[in-house]
Amino acid sequence: MLLEAIRSTVIETARRARRDRLVHSTFGNFSIRDRDTGYVCITPSGLDYDSLTPSDIVVVDLDGRTVDGNRRPSIETPLHTEVYKRRKDVMAVVHTHSAYATAWACCRKDVPVVLAEVAAAAGGPIKCAPYRPMGSSELAVVTADALGDSAIVLMASHGVLAVGPTMDSAYNNAVIAEEGARIALYANLIGEAVAISEEECVSLVRIARDKYGQDA
Repeated sequence: MLLEAIRSTVIETARRARRDRLVHSTFGNFSIRDRDTGYVCITPSGLDYDSLTPSDIVVVDLDGRTVDGNRRPSIETPLHTEVYKRRKDVMAVVHTHSAYATAWACCRKDVPVVLAEVAAAAGGPIKCAPYRPMGSSELAVVTADALGDSAIVLMASHGVLAVGPTMDSAYNNAVIAEEGARIALYANLIGEAVAISEEECVSLVRIARDKYGQDA
């Protein structure tokens, strides 16, 4: 089977996201780009994550054409491929509907950068992309525009997109988005949350890149 190990990782991540309550039911979508072929392994549209087998994961090219698999790929395949086309550093994309971050997205507001981890991942506030219909090429473009060189972006009235050089990093960025949104809400309920300065955001990005983790 083509890219079986990567397809299995996509399934594991989708199930993990549901266990962690970043998605419910069949919401969200997950993909990994293979470094050798450039092909993208992405979750199928509308299938229960617990029922998935590697053959259910669809392999597409960067134009969204199916290379291997009999299932219909996620409706948000254009979103994933648009990001991969623009960001050579991105090898995994996670789209979740986590509650706190999505609540900010439903207000069409950026998540303020009050949490150091958000500063390190996003380089500033988590921006909210304009609303466009789900599954549309328009949504893909405005979301990729808002993402820029960040690792996290909100999608108005929809959810969260997180990216990374590995699936683990992309998933972690999705978790950071939810935690950052939760803390920002609570901080503003207590008083006026103090945003981290632009200069400090730059410093925190550098620290996360150069010092955090075993591979720094």
